[in-house]
Amino acid sequence: MHFFPKADAALLSSTIDKHSLPPRPKAVGPIFDASNFKVPVEPWTSDADSSFYPPKPDPFSPSSIPQEAHCASSSKYVRSRLAKNERLRLSMLWYYARDLDNEPELLAGLQEKACLAQESSGWEYAVVGVLDVNVYIRLATVGLQLAILPRGETLCAHTVAQPPGNVFLLPNMLQDWRFRESPYVEHGGLVAYAGVPLRMQHESGECVGLGSLCVASATGRDPLSKTQQLALARLADWIVHDIIQCARARRQRERHRFVELIAAVQQEPDGEDVQEPILRILRQAFPDESISLHSTGTDQSAVPYPATTSDLKHGLWEDDEYIEDFITNSNFDEPPKDRVVRFISAQCETKLGPSVLVVATKDFRRIFDDIDAWFVHTCATMLTQRWQKRLLTEVMRAKEKFLRGVSHQLRTPIHGILGAAELLTEDLRALTVPGSSTLRPGVEAIMKPLAELGKSSIYLDTISSAGRELMSTVNSMITLNRWADIATAERQYATHGIESIETSLVKALADFTFRDTRTRAPVFFHHNLNSESEGLRVDINLFRDSILPLIVNALQNTTEGVVTVTQSYTQDTKTLMVDVEDTGCGIPPEDQGRIFDLYEKVGEHSTGAGLGLTLATKFSALLHGSIELVSSEVDRGSHFRATFRDIRPSGSTPAETKALQLKHLPLSYRHLPSDPPDAHLSSSLAKYLAQSGFTSSNDSQDCLNIIDYIRDPTEREKYHSILPKGQVAICLVPNSDEQGVPESCTNIVFVDGPFSSSALDSALQKADDLLARLRKSTRTSPQPSPAFLEDPKSLLTSHDPTAESDRKSTSDEGYGSVTGSSVALRTTEALLNESVAKAVSQIEAATIDLPIRPLIPPATSKPMTLIVDDNAVNLRILEMYCKKRGLPYLSAIDGHQAVELFKKQQTSSPIDLILMDLQMPVCDGISATRQIRALEKTSKAVLFIVTGQDSQMDREAASKAGADNYLVKPVGIRMLDSSLERYFPDLVTS
Repeated sequence: MHFFPKADAALLSSTIDKHSLPPRPKAVGPIFDASNFKVPVEPWTSDADSSFYPPKPDPFSPSSIPQEAHCASSSKYVRSRLAKNERLRLSMLWYYARDLDNEPELLAGLQEKACLAQESSGWEYAVVGVLDVNVYIRLATVGLQLAILPRGETLCAHTVAQPPGNVFLLPNMLQDWRFRESPYVEHGGLVAYAGVPLRMQHESGECVGLGSLCVASATGRDPLSKTQQLALARLADWIVHDIIQCARARRQRERHRFVELIAAVQQEPDGEDVQEPILRILRQAFPDESISLHSTGTDQSAVPYPATTSDLKHGLWEDDEYIEDFITNSNFDEPPKDRVVRFISAQCETKLGPSVLVVATKDFRRIFDDIDAWFVHTCATMLTQRWQKRLLTEVMRAKEKFLRGVSHQLRTPIHGILGAAELLTEDLRALTVPGSSTLRPGVEAIMKPLAELGKSSIYLDTISSAGRELMSTVNSMITLNRWADIATAERQYATHGIESIETSLVKALADFTFRDTRTRAPVFFHHNLNSESEGLRVDINLFRDSILPLIVNALQNTTEGVVTVTQSYTQDTKTLMVDVEDTGCGIPPEDQGRIFDLYEKVGEHSTGAGLGLTLATKFSALLHGSIELVSSEVDRGSHFRATFRDIRPSGSTPAETKALQLKHLPLSYRHLPSDPPDAHLSSSLAKYLAQSGFTSSNDSQDCLNIIDYIRDPTEREKYHSILPKGQVAICLVPNSDEQGVPESCTNIVFVDGPFSSSALDSALQKADDLLARLRKSTRTSPQPSPAFLEDPKSLLTSHDPTAESDRKSTSDEGYGSVTGSSVALRTTEALLNESVAKAVSQIEAATIDLPIRPLIPPATSKPMTLIVDDNAVNLRILEMYCKKRGLPYLSAIDGHQAVELFKKQQTSSPIDLILMDLQMPVCDGISATRQIRALEKTSKAVLFIVTGQDSQMDREAASKAGADNYLVKPVGIRMLDSSLERYFPDLVTS
């Protein structure tokens, strides 16, 4: 048998069967002195106390009989009086002895103690009882019936007024003038009496008597001995202890019930009425009390009872005057229940404004304690929290609506500005001779106003830059405003490998840089993580949004050199550190203290809104991380560090280095110096190779070569000629270069940035395959394979597969990526190597874009396009785009028109491509998308949402409705080209 105790269990079971206890009386009786039944007992006075209860010469001697005094004319005996501390006595009695009739285990124990008292004294009768305001209640008896007796005539009421520890000993009441004509002597037949008060000490040190333990006899008796009196007193203290323990156990059970009520209401979903669930559990907790809410306004005690602020003690109020008056003048009667005599109150906030929650009682005997006060204050707190949550929800809803509106209203015109500027730039370039700013032959005479195209290009670049800066500021401000929502959202922790973490950063960085063509420094990723670790447990979205602003900040302040991102993990402290170092302009010492503040920028010509570092700090804090400036020197660059604590690694398995995984490449490398050398990229690549298991060598025989990228074609050809035959090289291409990869370089692998681990791993694999082909070609025959002849560059150009994926889907993701201005990405051919293709699929699987339907390229290279936008400027921009790309198109200004056009075209020239705005009158983009998807039968059109809205809710709604992609305005021409190429590979975009 198992033992599982309960802390609030009641007393141990008595030997007396609690089910055999006699029934409890309900009515007052017997009444021996009917003439005085409705006469109140008199208050305590010092004169009466000394007159009727003189001190005893010895503590254990019989009670002294005073000199006979005159009694009231209505009474022939000395009636009991109120105790000196009657109000306190009654309050403690009402609290500790409440509902004793419902405690059979306690009553059975009291019955045992009454038997012990009777047996130890040897007298016939024994009684255990409590003295209420108007009656004496027998709880347990021996030889007498249980009864509820009038207070004034009972002998035990005298015992309660005795000093603590004093036995009220009357061996023969027939010889005591005070009691010889008492009803209990004349009619009850009692002669001898000995009683001791059930004493209890208040926290102030004052003692009160709750009731009495007494023995009695129908004949005169010798006084009880000292031993018998001490036994009687100890039994009385034992009884009091049992009563207190029973009350405490009862209150603990009540507290548990209160906790369960609170837990139940906290699990309930918030409904329309935030008050009702709280008021309901209050009514369940206090079924006999009145529960109410009252508006206070400026009056902090505005309750419908005669209470003032000074009357409240710990939120508790009692009608002292009314209670005292009843105890003094009406102590013969049952307390009335016609008015509130006591309440607990707690301040709260409700729909009424500042309010007070009140639990009031009309029951004199209902004494509130700290458990009641705790429950009421907890309910008041929940009321406040629920109401504030309701207000916060409404405010957040209004803020979200405002932000969506602002986002749409700002992004839409910016989209028009940037789109028009891009289209105009494209037109101007089409008029010029490739590689120069002069007009084509035959065009110069017609286009004389555009003779200075170089200056025109500067103007267009200025327009585009200003638009991008404005959009970057809008995005940063919206992200900052969403931080409160992000902070309260549940963390999405999962295990991610280092490549997955880098991929997340590269993908977000690619989307950032894809919107801007300005020259920026390349980004190089390193990591010093244990190669055996399978991954780190982190919320990758928050991690990305913590690190990306640091990289963006570095890019915005670095025009030459390189930005290096290094991740390292300390196993002992479970700490992940990300160092972002740049070779940019640096930060003056006097400005380093304010760079993390809102809207702070170091230079007056700095780009961005001055929010990036603030966002990084806030997001990192949500992952128990921090951002610090490690060092910075003007014109030398800056070093920022993000530190994340308590990052748990996953299980580890031994893993060999990248160098050992390759079959053909030698395990040594060397750098072929150029003039001028590009020290930043070559040293970063050398660091990566060293971490991958390669060793540096000065020997030109049998090694992997690192070469610099030379922009000048002539110098580049000379530089490449020094590369030993039969060897391969890797060349990192700066992001700023837009020239194509030279086709003559058949033994060089070119790598586009950003330079992540996956991009460089892919480049090594490509170099390994290329070396194998070169060796095979040398040994067997000079005839290359058909595949190699078809595309000699297929093994020469490597790039980050994530960047390719980003050109296909350029939507923002996660909590809100920071967008702005940065590096332009170069278009490269698709990877043909099987291992690289596998890496691409893994990377795409790790992204968190909205679901996109499987890519089934449509048969046409000129898809029939439906443009839907209520803004005339945006509609015109997209129409101009379609014209320049030779796409047939139809236009609609709302979702309803779009659906009707789609229906009409199904029978003639079906729609292949739909560019749909989201927020439109009559019928919005989500509803129109659903209707169009419902109309489709066999073939489905490619549908892009092109909108100024950038919320996760809108993205999810678009995906659920059937959208294939989600582009946020401003959408650049290159971005649109790239996105459409994913679905229409044969689309002519030049």
